[in-house]
This record gives sequence, C-alpha cells and structure tokens, in this order.
Amino acid sequence: MSSYYKATRPDGTDYYTGTVDYGAALASGDTIRLDSDETEFPGPGWLHLATVPTECDGMTWPCRLFEVEPVGDVHHDEDHPHKIGCREVRVLRELPAHEAFGPQGEQVAALIERARCLTAAEIKRLHAAWDAARGAARGAAWDAARGAAWDAAWAAAGDAAWEAARALVVADLITEQQFRTLAGPWIDVIGDPR
Repeated sequence: MSSYYKATRPDGTDYYTGTVDYGAALASGDTIRLDSDETEFPGPGWLHLATVPTECDGMTWPCRLFEVEPVGDVHHDEDHPHKIGCREVRVLRELPAHEAFGPQGEQVAALIERARCLTAAEIKRLHAAWDAARGAARGAAWDAARGAAWDAAWAAAGDAAWEAARALVVADLITEQQFRTLAGPWIDVIGDPR
C-alpha cells in the first residue's frame, strides 16, 4: 500500500479552506468526506494529498503532518506526479511535522526556531555577512533543491537564515563546499545548523 501525506495548519485544518479538520478526524476515527459536484480534478471539490511529505504544497511553518489513506477512487494529477485527489480520506496517524522539510527536517525546523529569536546584534551581523557572501556562486546548490520544502523554509526566516535553511533542505544533495557557500553567513555568526 502506498503512503500519502497531508500538511495542515497547527490547528489540524487544511490550508485552502481552514474547514477540513484532519486532527479531529484522527482523534475521532472518522473519515473525511467531501460531497461535491466538482467533476474536474484538480479542483476545490477534491481532497488533495501528496505521495511524499515534501510535496505538501501550500504548507507553511509551523504545521502538522498526517499520514492519510484515500478511500474509494483516486485521481492522479498528470501535471504533478506527487499529487493525488480523492473524495474521502482516512487519517492514519500524525507524523513529526519536520518531516515536511525532508531528510534534514529536524535541523531546518531548529534553524527556523533559532531565527525567531535572533538579537538585533545578530541580525546586523547576519545582514553584513550575507551581503558579503551574496556574490558567491550558489547556482549549483540551488538547482539541487526540493521545491515545496524550499518554499516553506524560505518563508520562515530572514536572508541569511533562508540561505542556511535552503542549504539544510538540500544538504544530502550538495557538496560540503556548496553547503558552506549557502550557509556561510549563518555559520559565521550563529554556528553550523547541522
């Protein structure tokens, strides 16, 4: 059996409408069912699921992450190979939310939390370090990054923290030198986020 995933707001509801409550469905053991006349997939009358945790589009941090199982017919999104749609879903269990960021998810989440409590002096030093490193070659590392996890990490911190978060998200796909190019300002001011 395939695994499917849904990232939600911290209250357990979907990002699109804020009304579909995956947390409550898990607690009650009930399935979530959409009764809709919408026939064309993808569309608002469908429950949208991902085949991998890092492809939960629209998620922001913090979030909750659920493993789910479609009930009944499944529709595949031809434009997005990691997306499916269904009318009914069973919520199997809650997973650690950091898994939405991929293999280095714990480190990405820790970096985001650290970025939330930066001091004014650290922000000033990070900005200066980021400015100095901006001209460095980052293209190869950026090309290796994963889309949805990238977006969620970017939205959570400032310029230097974004670069470090990007580096963490793709750390398993890039060289140590590329990692240091991306995360250098953060490493210099705050320390290595790994």
